[in-house]
Amino acid sequence: MVTTDTRSVGELERRVEAFDATTPDEMDDDDRARLTDALVALADAYGNRGEFDAEAEMIERLDRLGRDGADDPVDVEVHLAVVLANATSVRGREHVYETAIDPDRLAAYRDRIESVYDRRPEAAIAAPLARATAETIHANAKGDRRDRIGPLVERIETVYDAHQEPDIAASLLRAYAHAERYLGDESERDRLDRAEELFGAHPDGEVAAGLAGVLAGRTNADAERTDVDAIEDRIGRIEALADRYPAQEASILRWLPVATANATRASFEAAEPSRVDHWADATAEHHDRLSTPSTATWCAVATFFSARASFFAGDVAAGEDALERLEELEQQHDNPVFEHWLGRAMFDAARSYVETDHPERAKAMVEDLAAFAVGHEDREEIERGLDALRTHAPQLFDEEDVRVGEPDTASTDPEETTHAGGPSTGAQPEHGDDPTAVEGETSRGSRDTDISVDVEATDQIPTADATDVTATTDTTTTDTTATTDTTATGDATATGDSDLPGCGNCGEDGCGNCETGRELKQPASGPVLAAAAVGVAFVCLSVAYTLYRAQRALWNTLTES
Repeated sequence: MVTTDTRSVGELERRVEAFDATTPDEMDDDDRARLTDALVALADAYGNRGEFDAEAEMIERLDRLGRDGADDPVDVEVHLAVVLANATSVRGREHVYETAIDPDRLAAYRDRIESVYDRRPEAAIAAPLARATAETIHANAKGDRRDRIGPLVERIETVYDAHQEPDIAASLLRAYAHAERYLGDESERDRLDRAEELFGAHPDGEVAAGLAGVLAGRTNADAERTDVDAIEDRIGRIEALADRYPAQEASILRWLPVATANATRASFEAAEPSRVDHWADATAEHHDRLSTPSTATWCAVATFFSARASFFAGDVAAGEDALERLEELEQQHDNPVFEHWLGRAMFDAARSYVETDHPERAKAMVEDLAAFAVGHEDREEIERGLDALRTHAPQLFDEEDVRVGEPDTASTDPEETTHAGGPSTGAQPEHGDDPTAVEGETSRGSRDTDISVDVEATDQIPTADATDVTATTDTTTTDTTATTDTTATGDATATGDSDLPGCGNCGEDGCGNCETGRELKQPASGPVLAAAAVGVAFVCLSVAYTLYRAQRALWNTLTES
């Protein structure tokens, strides 16, 4: 619901204060109507400014006004349902919820509307109930409570079954849009098919905006399959809906950055640099036009993949331009999802400087990353990544910098800056978009990112979700952890499963099968194993990168011919 009231907060406060000395019994119908209107508008104004206590106070005053009217021609209870639904708004207040959101507070307001609907199962109450339920789904998704999404979607379905109105269908489609983004294919019913069915029954502008959301959400799955063509088809469909319903153009086009950012990511995975540049630019243009925290997170996702594609191709200048855009976004928004994408791009830059023989830039970037790690919640991961980078290219760094594990060294693996957020975004971002979402995953080498982002995530980086954000963890840290865990498990098994040595066929003098009885050297220490694992991981990373460059060279040769 878009707020269209243009009255200032001060004016609304004066209108409400004018009735402070008047009891409900002394008010006529016109007085009650004016006070009701002012309370609804003032509560919404407070909520839009993040003054939730003041908003709650106005809601309670409206509730008391409704209870005091025995014969109420104004029907304050309907207005109460509306103001409660306004209080659950997430998208309309995303500037307030950029860094944190309390799903329980919004759910409590939704439950109060449900109580009213239980007494009065009327369309006038059902519409705000459906709207509040869709917003609560969004809040739970951003708060990484995805197990609550499915039951709430089903609740709107039951409300729609009882009241098949366009505004309730629009709320249902918004719910499906959030479910599509945050839950993926975890549904017995195909959400896109259901969305098309509802749009066919109600070819309305608000319903079209909901359909656009489901189309955009489906691009998460398309990107996982690297299906750039499918994403581009959905982008075209969203644009066609905006052309068909100009009055709802803004509500429809606000979903485009989700799709264009996914197109950028899928194009990168498909090794199509021209498409990467095109869709990254398109995402930036959408953000420049809409300029919301949500579009900023998706812009960060697209810009990161544009930077990565440039750095991997050896186009340092283009990569640095994209890195600067990420730095600007991170400075403008107080959301850890931006640090997530910026940190990963900085590692890509450092690796590119090493590969393209820019030692001074490499050193400077390592110093920047070390400073970036100070006070960061992922400091240990960043420091491990920097240590690995120094080990990979010791000729570029001072002798004392090559030592692994120094307490003053800062680092994380190129992909490690992934986790925080998620929500994470994972991004949930939004993430991150939400981005995240962004949502637990592992990246397989330099190119295979396996990111499903919720960049709209607020207090965490998106992990397997966007917009809150799926995130990516590089093989360096993953392999190190896996090696350490395996070693620990193996040691426990060798010493704890039996009091007797050997394989079970051993004699007192030992066994030729399992070689029990032979003197063994002391096992390697934990730090040695960790250092070895880091070295192996970087060898794998270098091989993957070399294969990628060979693939790019072959692709360029084929296209030129």
